[in-house]
Amino acid sequence: MKTIILILSFLTASSFAQKETLLQTYQRELAFLVAQKRSLTSQQKVIETEYGQKVRKAKADLDKSQNELVSLTKKNELLSAKVIEAERNLENVESSNSLLETTLLQGKVTLGLTEEEWAVFKTDESKISGILAGARGLLDEGGRVHHADGEFFTREGKLVRGGMIKLGRIASFGLFENQASMLMPVGLGKLKLTEADLSQTLSKFKSGEFFGELPLFLYETTSKGVEVKKDKSFMEMVEAGGSIAYVIVALGLFALVLVVIRGFLLFGAAKVDKKLISEIQSGELSNVEAKVSLRKTPFDRVVGNTLMAKNKEREARETIIHESILGELNFLDKFGAVILVMAAVAPLLGLLGTVTGMISTFDIITEFGTGDPKLLSSGISEALITTKLGLVVAIPSLLLGNLLGGWSNKIKIMLEREALRLSNRFEKEVSHA
Repeated sequence: MKTIILILSFLTASSFAQKETLLQTYQRELAFLVAQKRSLTSQQKVIETEYGQKVRKAKADLDKSQNELVSLTKKNELLSAKVIEAERNLENVESSNSLLETTLLQGKVTLGLTEEEWAVFKTDESKISGILAGARGLLDEGGRVHHADGEFFTREGKLVRGGMIKLGRIASFGLFENQASMLMPVGLGKLKLTEADLSQTLSKFKSGEFFGELPLFLYETTSKGVEVKKDKSFMEMVEAGGSIAYVIVALGLFALVLVVIRGFLLFGAAKVDKKLISEIQSGELSNVEAKVSLRKTPFDRVVGNTLMAKNKEREARETIIHESILGELNFLDKFGAVILVMAAVAPLLGLLGTVTGMISTFDIITEFGTGDPKLLSSGISEALITTKLGLVVAIPSLLLGNLLGGWSNKIKIMLEREALRLSNRFEKEVSHA
């Protein structure tokens, strides 16, 4: 028993010693951790202080850099504006130099100066002074009428030297032997006599005895030739329109022939003896039968058929009348539909010519470009001429076709009216009998 008590005492003492040792260990660890916390706290304060200083320095540097950037941006804008202004000034100077060179060249050409004469002027100032002096001379020359000898072409194309009357620089007259007329430019500074004969007029004008109106051929310069426009004949216009123009002209002639034939036919069909109509209205049918027996006109044939049916019933007689009028429709409407068809086809042919002409024009543009308008004139002429010819054929054909159609309808109404009037006369005779 004692032994057990001793063992328990030993265990109790040993456990207490261990607890005391563990507590001391915990205390030492806690003290170490507290010391570490104080060290870390102090290090944190040091770091925060250094970081705050760096942040404040960085902000100060950033503000300084932003201010420098704004300043540099403003300087850059000012420099860009100065560069743009300098470029604009340079363009103005180049434009002024180009304009000056162009003006000097125009002055040289206008004055007709040669290279040797132009080489005398060494500077731009001297060139400007020379051009102004020459311009004053031209103005003086352009404001007066003077006589001089000069070279020009005759009507036959021969270059001769003869007398000239110059009205400034806008018109002139030439006198050579028996030829005297206005002069027109032919290019390269040369002039040629026109076809008008002004021999007597210019002789009086030269001697100061002429009073009245003087015809003038005005021109701006003699360096470019003037072509007198000649009126094209009808066949030249058709030839310029191409093959389709010939087709349209042939169609128009054919339509004209048909209109004339149809007009003569309707004129004959409309020819009615007014005395015969009055005899029908008065009832003198014996004379009517004798006159319509030959049946030369639609009126004679319709009235003759009506007289042959005078003994028939009214319905049968009216049927014969309508059949007679229907039988005359082929004669009265002859060529009417053909004329109207031609009037409709002609503008379509003109449109076809327009299309082919424009195709030809675009082919020329593809091959030669658009530099020379004369190359394009053939295709454009073909396009416009065919359209013109198509309308010239279509409008009269349509108008005459409708007029003849209206005339034909009037003849039909007249035939029906007189035939029914004669039929009514038969009906009255039967009722009186």
